[in-house]
Amino acid sequence: MSRTLLRSWGAALLWLATLASAPSRAEQAEAFVSPEGRFAAAFPAEPVRERTARETWAGRMEEGSFDVTAAGVRLRVEYHDVPKMAAAMLPPRLVLDLAKQGVLDDMGASRTVSEPISLHGHPGLALRYAPAERPQVTEEARLFLVGSRLYVAFARAEEPGEPERAVARFLGSFDAWEAGDTVASLAGSPGGGM
Repeated sequence: MSRTLLRSWGAALLWLATLASAPSRAEQAEAFVSPEGRFAAAFPAEPVRERTARETWAGRMEEGSFDVTAAGVRLRVEYHDVPKMAAAMLPPRLVLDLAKQGVLDDMGASRTVSEPISLHGHPGLALRYAPAERPQVTEEARLFLVGSRLYVAFARAEEPGEPERAVARFLGSFDAWEAGDTVASLAGSPGGGM
């Protein structure tokens, strides 16, 4: 083979390798792991974090939120530690139903749809609704009760196309585990609760 042909093939192979390794827009979301929150999700940027606590009829509730608004999407994960007394007294489905009603009330939701789902055997609900502040868009949420921690993953696309795909990737990437579990113990198990 001539050197020119070898160089041409070499350049073509280098170009193909560059294309193969270049991240597409669909792969731009990074896996974000919160050891404190005991969850992982593919956010497109570092989320803004907030921690709070409040008193409820059943005791103190620790809460955390992780929020990103970027590239036509709003993505958020919240966790709420269900007080021990409530966790002992209320069946998991009732906790989820109460959380669902709270989400729908907070959003002033209309056109609501919900269905039962699970995450590693933990009960959950998938919600779709139109929030009152933006009735033209559809927001999705996934609620999971993992041990005594309630997770709510929210996602909203501001427009069709890539933002909708980013919402699907985010919701499909969500994973959570109980205290004492490790991320490694969940390797190979399906995330996203579907």
